[in-house]
Amino acid sequence: MNVNAPAQPFSGTMDVDEFMAFLETRPDGEHWELIEGVVVMMAPASYAHQRIARNLCELLNSAFVTRRLDLFAYFDAGVRSPGVRNFHPQPDVVIVPGIAGYDLYSEHFQLVAEVLSPSNTRVEIDLKLRQYREAPDNLYAVVIEPRELLVTIYARRHDWEPATLTKAHDSIDMPEFGLRCVVADLYSGTPLNPQRG
Repeated sequence: MNVNAPAQPFSGTMDVDEFMAFLETRPDGEHWELIEGVVVMMAPASYAHQRIARNLCELLNSAFVTRRLDLFAYFDAGVRSPGVRNFHPQPDVVIVPGIAGYDLYSEHFQLVAEVLSPSNTRVEIDLKLRQYREAPDNLYAVVIEPRELLVTIYARRHDWEPATLTKAHDSIDMPEFGLRCVVADLYSGTPLNPQRG
């Protein structure tokens, strides 16, 4: 994460309707988010970044099938919080209940995960985490650093206090989802764990 970048204030005036109209004017392949009313273009994801997100989705979706939970982990899906008009991010991983519809976002997400990019700033991540923790249905916010073994898990059941995991065999337990794995599982197939799980 680029923590040395100057912290820019996020105090824009764009709302989610204006944001959706803005997206229609942009070329395919661009990745934009609305954070505190400011439109932010996201950097393209590296292969390691994408692999980590996919690994997490696969681990979660396997756990859901095993426990017969009506949940699904999606890549790059939009989320919103009820009543919040200036926030529309696209986390790398989102858990949403029920049948997949035709919506472009969900207000009923139960987990969000952000795999960091070099362009992410601490201010941006902190603003997202605040909104994720305030979402009524959300149970987890996860932040993953793709260039080192570093996973931070914020869980509602622990009053959103961060649990920082830095060792390959540190356990990741999300009992609500039936997920139990280790940090190395998230990094499978990347330079930090070239073994394929």
